[in-house]
Amino acid sequence: MKNKTILIKGLHEILSATFAGAEQHLAHATINEYNGFPKLAQRMRSEFENEISDSKILMNRILNLGGIPNTEHKSLPIHLDVTKQLEQEFEEQVIALNRLQELIILSENDCATRMVFEDFLKDETLHTNWLRQQVSLINNVGVANYLTTQM
Repeated sequence: MKNKTILIKGLHEILSATFAGAEQHLAHATINEYNGFPKLAQRMRSEFENEISDSKILMNRILNLGGIPNTEHKSLPIHLDVTKQLEQEFEEQVIALNRLQELIILSENDCATRMVFEDFLKDETLHTNWLRQQVSLINNVGVANYLTTQM
């Protein structure tokens, strides 16, 4: 029973981060669309949609374990500057990856929850790699050149 409580708490933690990330992605997508960078906006809008889809998975798993989904979350920083947007999201992703790895270990006796965390780890790793690449591109070619590819 104690392990179930720990897993529900971990699921709530990831759910909270997922809602916060969705909110941040939507804001950044809107900002980038407004500023004339539709490619970047579309990528961030896609991330928003993925986060919303992930939140449904998390809420279902919480319900399966007998918990009640809690959608409270802290807001993440919103930036007008693209470089700051990408750097901020990258930092958040690194934290999320580390936490997901911890939760996978904690869920060793619950295969269904472990699979949820493992699937999220795969998706978050892909997003982290993309963010790392974007930040690297900005550093290598400059933000102005990078942004010309996002129009």
